[in-house]
Formats: sequence, C-alpha cells, structure tokens
Amino acid sequence: MGRRGGSGWVWFCGVVAAAGVAGCEPSNRQLQMDPTRAYVDARSRLLQAAEDPDPRVRTHALEALAATEAQAAGPVMMQALRDDRLPVISAAVMAVGETCYAPAMPALLELIQHPGTPPKLRCVVIYALHRLGNDSYTTQLAELLHNPDKLVRAEAARVMGKMGEPSAVDLLKARQMDDPDVVVRLNIAESLAVLGDERSLGLLEGYTKSMFVEDRLIAVAALGGLRHRRSVYVLRRLVRDANQGPIVQVAAAGALARLGEQPDPEPVLQAARDPAGVLRKGLRRGATLQENEIDNLQTLALLSLEQIGDPAAVDVIHPLLRSPRGPVAVAAARAILRLIRQYRPVAAAPEPVAKPPAQPPPPTQPAATQPAPPALRTSGGKD
Repeated sequence: MGRRGGSGWVWFCGVVAAAGVAGCEPSNRQLQMDPTRAYVDARSRLLQAAEDPDPRVRTHALEALAATEAQAAGPVMMQALRDDRLPVISAAVMAVGETCYAPAMPALLELIQHPGTPPKLRCVVIYALHRLGNDSYTTQLAELLHNPDKLVRAEAARVMGKMGEPSAVDLLKARQMDDPDVVVRLNIAESLAVLGDERSLGLLEGYTKSMFVEDRLIAVAALGGLRHRRSVYVLRRLVRDANQGPIVQVAAAGALARLGEQPDPEPVLQAARDPAGVLRKGLRRGATLQENEIDNLQTLALLSLEQIGDPAAVDVIHPLLRSPRGPVAVAAARAILRLIRQYRPVAAAPEPVAKPPAQPPPPTQPAATQPAPPALRTSGGKD
C-alpha cells in the first residue's frame, strides 16, 4: 500500500467525511452509561486538548470544537489565532469560517493585510472572510491557484469549492488540465464535483482505485459529501472490497452513513475497539504493523461511528477518551459530543484558560516594514 507522506492526511479525510451526522436508524442496542456524564467527560477532554503541548492535538481539537460547540467555542478560537504554530492558526481560522464567528473579523483582517502571512494560510483566511461576508480578497484565490507550491494550489482549490461559487468552475477546470501534481488535481476534482460538475464525480471514482491510500481516502471523503446515486454505488463497492484494506473500508462506511445509508456498524466498532487486531488479519507475512496505521484506523473508525449515528456506540467510544494518543482521544470526544447532543448541559460554553490579548485595529495600508503578528514571528515557517 503506497503512501505519499505522513499520517496527517487521515485526520483531514476523516474530518471532511464527518461534516455532519447522517441520522441513520438507531440500532436495537441501548446506551448503558450515563449520557450526561459521557457528554461532560468528552467536552472536558476537548478543552484540555485545545491546550495540549502537541500542536497536532491542538489542531485536531479546534476542528472538533468547531463541529461540536460552534460559536460557543469562539473564545478558544480567538486564543488559537495567537498560537505559535501555523497549522494551529490555520485550524483556528477555518473554525472561525465554519462557525461564522464574527468577533474574529479584526484578527482575520490583520492576517490578510500582512505581507508576511504565508500563502497557504492566506487561502484559509480568504475563505473565513468570505463566510463572514467580506469578499474583498476573494479574487486573490485565482493567483494562489497558480502558486509554485503544490500545497498552496491544493488549498486554494479546496476553499474555492467550499465557497460554493459557480464562478470558480472555469478557473478550476483550466488549472486541472495544466497542473502536474496529483494532490492538486484531486482537490480540484473534489471542488468541481461539489460545484455540480458531473465529470469530476467520475474522476473521484477513478481516484478510489489509486495505488496511494491517501488518494483513495480523500476521494471517499469527497464522495460522501455528494448526494448522488453514483456516490452511493461506489462507496458500497468499497465497503465490500476487502482488497481496499480496513482503513478505506471503514472510511467508506462512514461516508455511506453520511449519505443516509445504513452500513453494518460491527466492522467499524471492531476497528474502534481493536484496530491493531483488525490490521493484523490482513498483514502480509513478514510485514510490520506501524503505530501510525493503528492510530489512523482507530481515528477513522471513531469518525465513521459519528456518522453512523448510533448513541449506543458511546459505550465503546468513552474509554478512548483516556487514550494516550491525542488524535484518538480528540476523535472519541468529538464522536461522543455529536452522538448525544441532546444531553448537552445548560450553559456549557467553553472558557479559555487565559484571556486572549486584545486585537489591535487592522491597518488600512500595511507598510513593507510592518512587524508580523506574534504567531507568524515565532512559527519559523516550517509548518
């Protein structure tokens, strides 16, 4: 099974696939533990994760808080906008955009107007500003779509699809024909499919046959967001195809549930309980099981259980709040909060540990010598 890079792609694909609980028919099982306790435990774990020393965990926690707390997580987002790591800042900006948290507008303007803001982060800021009703910088995405860095081009393509503007179709199609990098073409195909381009749905289906597992996972996540009968057909095939491996099968089950289908939850529950055991069943003789493979499968299983929507799965998920692996614990907390939302206690808005610093007024015309915002000065530009 080929790979292009590190393990971060699994979380990205899982989050994309887990954009909303599908609301499938409940099973005959009943939740055994106290749901209010489960909710409080999960929420507390997320708030702890938002301040974890590991920036990966902070990033995942921000994404989960946006999905579970919405604008109530605004103070945490504001604090994260002053983080010293770019992936955390980017996650905070995306959370602001996803939740339309208007108090963050001055901070977004500060970032977009500063010449030191990295191009990839600039893409996300433009998206968040668009969501808040400010399209003054949207035309910059056309230039960012031709940036020398393939990851910047991929991010520009992704946010153009998320904006839902049909006017982006021609720009994306032109870039799709010329771009040499598959990660860019895959993100363009996803965005075009979201914007209603039928041909791109076929391209996504083709990517489910890629030799690279991350290509297949991104395609699965994209198909789960397209309410089209072809998406359902392709995802059903992937769930049944043992050659895909458990990671793709579990992700496809979650994507199917997002489309209102009812996949068998048992393989997904087993992957959440014992990911190492599930992976060993298909391990070739002499092959070594990697820790990141175990984490990736368990994380995707939790996100897929969130999609399947059975509250009884909380009995399996709750012990994973204590996982020493931060991304797994965050995924468990997110799944619990989404599965038993009706048990949210009154006045459960999160509070940051420290009050975020006051935002300075945005400059009207930034000078070339203007100092970078604190977060951009200390990041080192390596993230």
